[in-house]
Amino acid sequence: MRETKCTIIEDFLPLYIEEVVSQDTKEMIEEHLQHCEKCQKEYETMKRNLYIPAENKAPIIQKINKKWRNKKMKISIISVLTTAFILFGVYAYVFGYETVIPYSKNLFKIEKQSDNNLVSHYYGKGYSGVHETFPMGLEIDGEKKIVSFIYYTKTIADSPSRKLFSNENNERGYISNLPESEKIDAVYYVDYDVEKIVAGKDSWDSILERAVLIWEK
Repeated sequence: MRETKCTIIEDFLPLYIEEVVSQDTKEMIEEHLQHCEKCQKEYETMKRNLYIPAENKAPIIQKINKKWRNKKMKISIISVLTTAFILFGVYAYVFGYETVIPYSKNLFKIEKQSDNNLVSHYYGKGYSGVHETFPMGLEIDGEKKIVSFIYYTKTIADSPSRKLFSNENNERGYISNLPESEKIDAVYYVDYDVEKIVAGKDSWDSILERAVLIWEK
């Protein structure tokens, strides 16, 4: 904090020597000079070097004022950019950072419709997105079955999809159609990362082990 204050005092010293500062600024500088040897020496040096005939004072003072205005403008621009960056980061976190909604039988339900298509019902207050896989064949208890995985995510803020596409009083919940559901034998709730699977860091068999069965034909 001291270094910053000394820098500001040094910028004001030429104007202080020429007695063109406000009374408040003058008192601030004089109070600082009483306790800061560095600025005192700078003041004495600057006072000797800045002795200028009266007719030449105006151009020098204008130059000093211009330098000070430029510095204040740079500080203002940096402050605006820093504030914008912080606000963007907060916005991205609140609306973009998704977390998985834990499974609860009171929140999720799979329903088979008359046309044999499966739909997922979510009865929570809001969500950011729903992730579903296409049907895939996996061996379960020695039997080959066609299964699909699903999970919902949320953000800190209320989901825009809730407000745009859903009815607050919709007793059927938020509905999502499962792709190619006529082929599905079972639906499991679990979060998965396709990139990890492609990279060989995870597998569908491993995902199945930690999944929750929420519907079965």
